Amino acid sequence: MRRPLVIAACVLTLAGCGSSEASDSFDYTTFCAKAAELETAAQDTHMDDPAAISDTKVMADTWTKSVARAVELRDASPEDIKEDVTLMVSTLIDMNDVFKKNDYNLLEMAKSEEIRKQLDAISSRKGVTEASARFNTFMEKNCAQQ
Repeated sequence: MRRPLVIAACVLTLAGCGSSEASDSFDYTTFCAKAAELETAAQDTHMDDPAAISDTKVMADTWTKSVARAVELRDASPEDIKEDVTLMVSTLIDMNDVFKKNDYNLLEMAKSEEIRKQLDAISSRKGVTEASARFNTFMEKNCAQQ
């Protein structure tokens, strides 16, 4: 269960998705602000507090907030990286669907090989790693974030 949680944390901070060269004249202020909001939401989560991993209410609140911020980021994405952000966000939404279906009870979910395989399949979805690299490059260039 540890691997999906680590991957989920990476997805939450969206340390990855983007593509092609961006126009230097385009204003990415709104997008960059949404990315910063998502990063803040991820940093404020239980993932910084290992003891909270057993608190299903904290999990539900965290994931609900993070998914909402991720959807906002996807919707504000410029065309140059929209496809990559959409892939990343869909991965986050799909993970949340599994968590929600299992009442955000990570301790119980960890006991199920079927659930672990489901989460592994989502977190290792084709193209996510490449999208992550492109996003990092985009963020460094256009949002002064690393």
